[in-house]
Amino acid sequence: MAPFTTLDVSLTGAVLTVRVSNPPTDLLDGEVMADVDELGRRLRRDRRVRAVVLSGPRPGVFIPHYDLAEIVDGAEALGLPTPYPVARAAVALVAGLARLPGAHQALAHTPAAGLVALHRTHATLNRFGTLPQIIIAAIDGDALGGGCEVALACDLRLMGDGDYLFGLPELTAGIPPGAGGSVRLTRALGPARAAAMILTSRTLSPAQALAAGLVSEVVPAGDVAQRAQDWAADLAQRNPAAVIAAKRAIRTASVSVESAGFVSAASGAAAVAALREFVTGADPEHGRTGWRDRSALPRR
Repeated sequence: MAPFTTLDVSLTGAVLTVRVSNPPTDLLDGEVMADVDELGRRLRRDRRVRAVVLSGPRPGVFIPHYDLAEIVDGAEALGLPTPYPVARAAVALVAGLARLPGAHQALAHTPAAGLVALHRTHATLNRFGTLPQIIIAAIDGDALGGGCEVALACDLRLMGDGDYLFGLPELTAGIPPGAGGSVRLTRALGPARAAAMILTSRTLSPAQALAAGLVSEVVPAGDVAQRAQDWAADLAQRNPAAVIAAKRAIRTASVSVESAGFVSAASGAAAVAALREFVTGADPEHGRTGWRDRSALPRR
């Protein structure tokens, strides 16, 4: 895989490890999101990679919040306060123009540059849910603001049990979440609990994030990298067609989408082989199967 400016990537088997590295501040910015956007485009076509571990530049640092100076520049470039109806129309216009070749590059040199960056950020994080790989956020540090929004866009989240915080404190800086965080947090927690976090800028410890279901597992801080690798290596063995179908159904929350994905995945050669292996190892006469005796379940 060709090198990136702000991403350090390494492939081990079918697991791609991605470290976001943006010295000296480590902050998220347009350059980081451009690299993550390009990474997602490559992963969409790369069948060698079955799982991705996304982490920060070094132990104790995950992906920090977005560079607020860039947001200020984008807001000031608009020249005047923008009422909600006008802003909504402008966002829709930029999204529509994004379908035209070269439109984003042209708009990037206009007062609408901030809107272009916002649209690209949304498209980049939305793409995580459509990729054929399982994306794991290895949270070894604070996940606040933009960093939290990146983590929420991942399929699974693993967090270190350190003095780390998880949340969306944007209102303390006078802005709401802007990269899909409010929507994804609401899907995860429900409207009432998401409102309590966002409107009060409440942040959660690793244990609280686990209890809320926002992270899947909490491990000792020093074990995050290895646990993420082990987890990814195991998940990389899953049938890609089944992964894609499951992610699509989770994203849409549609029974019809799930049904179509089930038929499509189950009729494939990989699924048929796995099903036959499962059935062959069962003992129907005594009611024994790989799930009932737990031999076919992942180790905890």
